[in-house]
Amino acid sequence: MIVGLDMGGTHVDAAIIRDGEIVDTAKTPVDRSNLFESIWNTLEELLSGKDIARIKRINLSTTVCTNAIVENKTVPVGMVIESGPGLNPDFLKCGKANVFVSGYIDHRGREVQKINPDEMQEALKLFQRKGVQACAVISKFSVRNPLHEKEMASFFQKHFSPVTLGHTISGKLNFPRRVFTSYLNSGIHKTFNEFSESIKTALNDKGIKAPVYVLKADGGTIGLKAAERYPVNTILSGPAASLMGMCALIPTYEDAILLDI
Repeated sequence: MIVGLDMGGTHVDAAIIRDGEIVDTAKTPVDRSNLFESIWNTLEELLSGKDIARIKRINLSTTVCTNAIVENKTVPVGMVIESGPGLNPDFLKCGKANVFVSGYIDHRGREVQKINPDEMQEALKLFQRKGVQACAVISKFSVRNPLHEKEMASFFQKHFSPVTLGHTISGKLNFPRRVFTSYLNSGIHKTFNEFSESIKTALNDKGIKAPVYVLKADGGTIGLKAAERYPVNTILSGPAASLMGMCALIPTYEDAILLDI
């Protein structure tokens, strides 16, 4: 059996699927002040009278991160950006506080200019004044050589959690995209991990040992542990689940309209 669980902003929807057929479903309201209770109540209703030993996999989808972004409830993030020479980097500003540092690794991955430790100290003071809770460090060509990101992260990890490193988000050279994606990853980290802990506690209390996967925006899945580290992959999890569900219910050769409310 496979258990599908969707944590939305208003309801928790769940289903049991066996051999491609829906066995049972459950739907309960979400109490945002107590996610564990919301998930627990749904599992209680769904799994009543079922043999939980037959559960082979848990598939999750959720809009908790999407909602946090839309409702401006992400944690304050400090951005450390090593943009190197070129265009004015002001368009890259995001988060609670931004510091553009010197230092440069070129497009071949060669260190041209070392990072300045004094700038790290000044950035730390600024972040502490601004009430920053999480951090992200991004260097323009870190996908060719992540040396500077690792050095900066080593410094800031003593003070903030998490610290997202741009090169771990993507191996592509799109510097602006890595900046904003790293910001979002740090900003929603706390939100997703609180949700994740509620899921793990509820499953553990029910004695369910099946592996847990989270739906990504592209319709694929990612392991829960990896999602906890990179929750940015889950931002469009809920809408992706709606689309995948629609594709399963209608012929794929016909046009269709999906309303996700």
